[in-house]
Amino acid sequence: MPKILRNLLIWLPIPSGNYFCFFFNFFSLLLNSNIKISFEDGFYFIKNLKWRFHHRKMGVYCYLLGINKRINFLKKKYFLNKINFKTDDIIIDCGANNGDLSLCFDKKIKYYGIEPSPIVFSNLKHNVKNQKLINKAIWKNSKDKVSLYLSDEGGDSSVIPISNYTKKIDILTITLDELIDDIGSQIKLVKIEGEGSEPEILEGLNKNLSQVEYLSIDAGFERGIDQKSTFEDCKTYLKKNNFELINFDKKNYVLLFKNLYSDQ
Repeated sequence: MPKILRNLLIWLPIPSGNYFCFFFNFFSLLLNSNIKISFEDGFYFIKNLKWRFHHRKMGVYCYLLGINKRINFLKKKYFLNKINFKTDDIIIDCGANNGDLSLCFDKKIKYYGIEPSPIVFSNLKHNVKNQKLINKAIWKNSKDKVSLYLSDEGGDSSVIPISNYTKKIDILTITLDELIDDIGSQIKLVKIEGEGSEPEILEGLNKNLSQVEYLSIDAGFERGIDQKSTFEDCKTYLKKNNFELINFDKKNYVLLFKNLYSDQ
């Protein structure tokens, strides 16, 4: 039933704005999720949380069933429950979208969110306070200017050319090596969701790879027009560099790697 209602809410020809809020809140009531949204200045806001999103599809799939459901989903998807986080651990979120991952930590962490899409980054900036947020594309080279193919409705924007995109823009790049140089500390977790650019992101994490304890990577079938998986490329690169694959979600093609020398 929840899946049917979510799909119905997405495909019904409901006008955006307050009309959509009415139906969203009604469906939320049917599902006992206690989520209510409002609309202001072109954005949707989750009441009592001060959380913002822009695209209806992302809002329905991420929040209609409730924030706790979203948090539990992300913890399971990226294997966060398999990691023993401590206060002040550093988390780098590549492909941060609206910043949902930042809600998943019980302890106070240091969060670095990287999101290339301008309008999605504006949500990230609104939602996540007092943390380091970067509006660039994470890539194999730093300070390049690359094309970003925007597909924000489903959170599918990519620097790898795709067939279904609404707009192409230029965006500056940053590497994980450059970011970790600036941080100057050990990194507990790097989560990577690059919509197919995961191999290039890892290529930009060479010098400082040994500084990372865990990598959680979405290597699903999202690369380019042919929608290929990046599983083998990611696994080969990290295995060669002393990382062990310790968990693999076959449904979502998410991989959790651990640095073999992180405890030494």
